[in-house]
Amino acid sequence: DDGQHNNNVASKRQHRGPRTLRQIHLDRSILSQSTGSSLVEWGHTKLMVSVRGPRPVNCSSMNAANNGGGLVCEVRYMPHIGVRMETLAQHSLSHDFSSKSSGGGARIPRDALATAQDTSLLSSGGSLCAPAAFLDETYLSHRITEALSPAVILEGLGNKMCIELFVEVLQSDGGVFQAAVAGASLALADAGVAMRDVVCAGSAAVMKVEEDGDGGAAKGQNDDGGKKKKRSSSKVSYRAIADPTEDEILQASGVVTIAMMPNWREVTVWDQFGKMSLDSSSEAMELARDGCVTLHKFLKNCLVDGKGNKDSG
Repeated sequence: DDGQHNNNVASKRQHRGPRTLRQIHLDRSILSQSTGSSLVEWGHTKLMVSVRGPRPVNCSSMNAANNGGGLVCEVRYMPHIGVRMETLAQHSLSHDFSSKSSGGGARIPRDALATAQDTSLLSSGGSLCAPAAFLDETYLSHRITEALSPAVILEGLGNKMCIELFVEVLQSDGGVFQAAVAGASLALADAGVAMRDVVCAGSAAVMKVEEDGDGGAAKGQNDDGGKKKKRSSSKVSYRAIADPTEDEILQASGVVTIAMMPNWREVTVWDQFGKMSLDSSSEAMELARDGCVTLHKFLKNCLVDGKGNKDSG
C-alpha cells in the first residue's frame, strides 16, 4: 500500500544520505556518426546525447530556420517509458486512465497518452508539477536550450547555421533535466564547440517530516496507572534532500532545479515547483548548487580522461 511504499522510499534515502548524489557514470564519443556524443547514467536514469553541426539551418530537421539558427535541442523519450498515475493524478489526464490502473507505481504508456490528449497539457495551465513538466518533451527541450545557450559561443556562427542537440531518454527515474544538461555539455565539448564553461544542473526536494511531540508515544499506549496516554500533536518540519528520485519528487512539498556555469557562478535556469518556505527554498537551492559544483568536477575529468564516475557512497 501507499504507507509501505513511502517507508521503502525513506529507507532507500537513509542509505544514501540527504546531501549525497546518486551514482553517476559519464562517457563520451560513443556514436561514430555524430560530431559529438555522450552517455549519462544517473542512478536509474539513462540517456544518450548526440550533436550535429554546425550545419546550414535549411538542412536541420528541427525547424532551426524559424529559431534564427544558433543552438536547437530535441528531447525524445523512448516509447516504453510510461507516465505514472501519481503524476497524472494532478492533472485532467487522470480521468482518462483512472479506470485502467490502480496506481501503486503503475505507468501509462506514452503512446496511450498521445492518443488521448497532448502531453503538453501536463505542463500547461493550473499549478505545475515537477515530474509532469519534465515529462513534456517540448518543455524539456526548451529548458535545456535555455540552460546551454549562455555557455555556447555562437559569435561568428551567423543566423544561417545551427548546432543540433538530440537527447534520447532510455530510462527515467527522476533527474532527466540535470542528466540531459550534463550530457549535452559533454557532447558539445566532445564536438569541439566553443563554450565559456560546461553547464551543470542539480535539483533538491523539500520533504515534509512529521515527528511526535512526546518523543513518539503511540496512540493507545498504557501508562503505569492503566490509563491511555493522549496522543500529543505531531511536530511538522521540512527538510531538503539533494538529487531526488521520481518517488521522492512525487512525495515532495516542492522541488528546486537549477542549471549553472560553475566557473562563472552564473545560474542559467531556475525552476521551482510546489509550496515551500523561504528557508526551505534557500536550503534546497544550496543543495542543488552544491550538486552542480560536484558534477562539474566529474565532467572535467570525463573530458580529460574520457570517462567520469561518481559513486553514491
